[in-house]
Amino acid sequence: MRSQAFFSALIVAMMMAVELSELRAAQVSGIKPPRKLKDLKPAYPARSLVAGDEGAVLVELSVGASGSVTDARVVWSKCPALDEAALKAARGWEFEKVLVNGQATPFRMTATVPFRLPEKLKSRAGGPGACRWVDPPKPTF
Repeated sequence: MRSQAFFSALIVAMMMAVELSELRAAQVSGIKPPRKLKDLKPAYPARSLVAGDEGAVLVELSVGASGSVTDARVVWSKCPALDEAALKAARGWEFEKVLVNGQATPFRMTATVPFRLPEKLKSRAGGPGACRWVDPPKPTF
């Protein structure tokens, strides 16, 4: 019997494969990846600072035709304590409009929200019970 973690990893890999094929199609058709216009940095959760958590959260974003994020969800994370802060920041991002045949078009993409401890707290990283940094899968447009 396979574990839930195995199936979660398989689903993420399949989603990324589909998104990569969509990216290649977009590149061939002349659609360029959107540039982030507003980058809201995540607030490091106080408990995670004390615990020494570090990690990355891969989020899937639904972006409206205006470039504002309309929905965000976690698709990969090794540190659930950081998930909500990542989602809150990502929901505040804005992107340049994606034009398809001259029309602004909604789109979906994945992005990484990293959490690295400030230099003065680095000694806490990887402490007992703390989340340790794991490189996330590569995000795609």
